[in-house]
Amino acid sequence: MSSAQEIIAAAERLAVLEAARGEAAGRVRLLALVTETPAGLLALPQYPQVLGASAVTRAHLAGFTWGAEDLSAALGAGGKRDRTGALTFTFELARAHCLLAAAALDVQAVDGVNTEFRDAAALQRELEDARRDGFGGKLAIHPDQVAPINAAFSPTAAEREHAQRVLAAFAAAGNSGVASLDGQMIDRPHLLQAQRILAASKG
Repeated sequence: MSSAQEIIAAAERLAVLEAARGEAAGRVRLLALVTETPAGLLALPQYPQVLGASAVTRAHLAGFTWGAEDLSAALGAGGKRDRTGALTFTFELARAHCLLAAAALDVQAVDGVNTEFRDAAALQRELEDARRDGFGGKLAIHPDQVAPINAAFSPTAAEREHAQRVLAAFAAAGNSGVASLDGQMIDRPHLLQAQRILAASKG
């Protein structure tokens, strides 16, 4: 995708097809690859406002993901990583803008693929980074990547237990803006994170 208008057009087309088939609106969802072109990357900061104003798009938009291959070709870049193996600034910028735009629209952010599918250690590092940064999933390019990806984005038993304790602490505090847990103050960001963890557990 190179613009918000392309996503809107795709969502509107889906709505027409759903209606023609007698299916519920929003049954088919879009995971938009939003960094394929320089124009698409530059437009990303406007996506939340433009797409948020379209009810049809909101009903059909599942999330955003990013990729480096098409963008690299469009830029004429000789590589995507520096000497240490880290993404260079432009590609890190694409990744960050994808994450921010998805969060602003309250849709899922899905990290891009690891093309070195035989390097399990590199995939694990990327999975840990993606979950730490706030991504809710990662694209797979090979069947062997599916199980590690699913495991990485499934909350652990300890995380679920802590999240339940956070919710219980807020309930005990009368669902006010702050609560106390293990001698520490917790506030709304802690509550939202706990709710996300428990929602992911159900998914």
